[in-house]
Amino acid sequence: MRQRHLAMRLSSLTPHPCHSVELEQYSTEGNLAAAWLTKIGLGDGFDGKHVLDLGAGNGVLGIGAAFLGAQHVTMVECDSVTLDTLRMNVEDVDGASMCTILEQRIDGSALNLESQVDMVIMNPPWGVQTQRADRMFFETIFAMEIPLVHFIHSIDAEHLLPLAHEHGYDLHSIYQDDFRLPPAYAHHSKNKAMTRIRCYRLEKKN
Repeated sequence: MRQRHLAMRLSSLTPHPCHSVELEQYSTEGNLAAAWLTKIGLGDGFDGKHVLDLGAGNGVLGIGAAFLGAQHVTMVECDSVTLDTLRMNVEDVDGASMCTILEQRIDGSALNLESQVDMVIMNPPWGVQTQRADRMFFETIFAMEIPLVHFIHSIDAEHLLPLAHEHGYDLHSIYQDDFRLPPAYAHHSKNKAMTRIRCYRLEKKN
């Protein structure tokens, strides 16, 4: 699927409800998701892979991976309101049968899945509202010994490289962009509408 077509498909999904500031819920826009997922597809490929989307939100990343050829996508989300949106989006797309939705909080422990995960894609909480909120996501990945991880994080994050090396992973930045922060919460204002992000590739060392 061409990037432009992918962006259109992902932009047509029902948006993330973004109602919980504690969970740092922000919607990954279709254009950004399409550009990033296309780069992942060109570099690592999705064909035949079991892809895990942690903190799936409205499903934009997991559904995008399915569009780009993933064999199976498991999407994990804990928020009941967001789960309604996620289920609706999955039901409305072709290939819904290849997607599994799990209602579960990411707590740092390994997930009990039926098949081995080849790749994670995620936009985890960055720890802006709750300090170290992203650590539970990474600890789950490390506990499962997942070989390849693609994720979004703030460009200002300084703990990612030490964290990767501590657990035997290489970390590389593959893409930079602006991430739109709609004024969904009371503490947002127009002058905080954008933040700079990096899309990272985390790979287990041999």
